[in-house]
Amino acid sequence: MPKIATLGPKETFSDLATQQFLQNQNSVYEIKYFNSLSETFAAIGTECAMGVLPIENLSEGYVQVVLDHLFDTKLVVVSEILLPIRFSFVAACAELSELTDLYVQFVAHGQCSEFIDKLENIKVHNTQSNIESLLLAQKHGQGAGAIIPQHALNLANKQTLIRENVTNYENNQTRFLVLTDKPQPRLPKQQYKTSLVVKNEKDSPGVLGNIVAAFAAQKVNLTSIMSRPTKSEFGKYHFFIDIDGHQEDPNVYQALQQIMLQHPVTVIGSYIKA
Repeated sequence: MPKIATLGPKETFSDLATQQFLQNQNSVYEIKYFNSLSETFAAIGTECAMGVLPIENLSEGYVQVVLDHLFDTKLVVVSEILLPIRFSFVAACAELSELTDLYVQFVAHGQCSEFIDKLENIKVHNTQSNIESLLLAQKHGQGAGAIIPQHALNLANKQTLIRENVTNYENNQTRFLVLTDKPQPRLPKQQYKTSLVVKNEKDSPGVLGNIVAAFAAQKVNLTSIMSRPTKSEFGKYHFFIDIDGHQEDPNVYQALQQIMLQHPVTVIGSYIKA
């Protein structure tokens, strides 16, 4: 049975997104859980046929560790998933004033910052996954709390203090990407988007302006653009770009050809819009 990689343990938002993706697949996959996003990424195309990773949150922006891996990958994005995100707070104490330690996943920390910043005289421990936060808090015992997915409240049977929604924004969402090592055929009558990387290997004035102008000239809509340092020298950046349309669309193709005259371009994938 083919495997699909995601961030574990069970009941993480990544697990929820993976389950949602698999509901619409004809093939049966075994979900394999990993301890970190980097480990999850590394398993795709090797021990797992596919993988599901968070790429962007509505309030916090891009997940940088995943974005950095995308700049040098040979994997292909074949689908995206939009998932509503709600966090709850649980703790083994009767009052907030008794809280001594808080366990929170490093991305969730930013999405619940307004609640966390109001807590006084506590030690904050950043974790790799939301369910790991709960497990560590339960292991710690009295005085420990955790930020966990709202859908996982049934697992918090050792906690006595519960706040059901501590998310900064009511309409919080995270976008997940499904990656594999083989592109999928284009389906007719579907709306597509394309993710690509433009590498800035010849630093010169107006790099970003030239990229934007090439898409604008072909009336291609840019839905997002994110710069990341090349890690070679200060002031040099690569660009991760999402656009509306399929890479085979004539206007998208022409824009990409124009950019390729000046910069290396890697199309990570064209996939149906969520």
